[in-house]
Amino acid sequence: MKKQLFFQSAVVSTILSYFLIFVGGLVRVSGAGMGCPNWPKCGDGWMPPTNIDINQINTTLAWIEFTNRMFGVILGISIIILNVLAVFYFRKNYNLLFASILSLIFVIVNGVLGGVLVWFELNPYIKTVHMLFALILVSILSYICIKSYKMINTTLFKGLKKNPILSKSLIVFWILIVVEILLGTGIRTNLELVSIENPLLSKGELLNALDSYKYFHSFLGFTLLFLSAYIYSKLRTNKLYIARFLGIFILGMIIVQIFLGEMMIFFELPQLTRLFHTWGSSWLVGVVIILYNCISNEYDK
Repeated sequence: MKKQLFFQSAVVSTILSYFLIFVGGLVRVSGAGMGCPNWPKCGDGWMPPTNIDINQINTTLAWIEFTNRMFGVILGISIIILNVLAVFYFRKNYNLLFASILSLIFVIVNGVLGGVLVWFELNPYIKTVHMLFALILVSILSYICIKSYKMINTTLFKGLKKNPILSKSLIVFWILIVVEILLGTGIRTNLELVSIENPLLSKGELLNALDSYKYFHSFLGFTLLFLSAYIYSKLRTNKLYIARFLGIFILGMIIVQIFLGEMMIFFELPQLTRLFHTWGSSWLVGVVIILYNCISNEYDK
């Protein structure tokens, strides 16, 4: 019962972390990053204004940003509950206990970093670190999910053959997808800065201003495509259905992300396309962690 409860708590926290990334992306594409011009308050109060006030705060953007902050608070509470369960039930399981504590540290630090981002008026470097910490948090929570699931279903994962090359490939994939997401974040930030400084530039001229960054971003995307194809080829005969499913999921998601990325370069697609492009990529970060631990024959008692 206690293992099941802890697993359910980890799943809830992981889902909330992905929703937070989604809402954070919505803040960005809607231009609501400074919807609340200060932090931790929103204007003169703790809640956004219900109508246009003397400070000329855009109420729509303020509520979008406020929703992002509230999701952060809810996620923080969820992870606190997860830590309480870890301390009471798994204090001798150092892997789960350490991972739970680490998730709490990252959610607190990233929450404060979100406030610092407002103080420094959306500094692009802080924005990139903010995204990196969100991806690390998702990875930690995904790790807790699969580890606690393996405690519940120990027999399902017994007898798996080790595949060191596949395991190393997944580690490389995780590193590359994180770099790819951060690079994409940097490219979008640079595009926004250049377009503000040079509002008359065409889209083609804006892309040319990125120099080699856009080519490296595309090259990394196709590298991930070949690597995901290799990973799937090694999983086709795996006895675990979940491993085979995650393998095809990773390959399919990479194909979709490359398609969306290239389409955004050549066509004027809706801003929501950018949102789902980033959010879909973030799913891969957690899925790879889950898959890596699925094919490992180690499990916690």
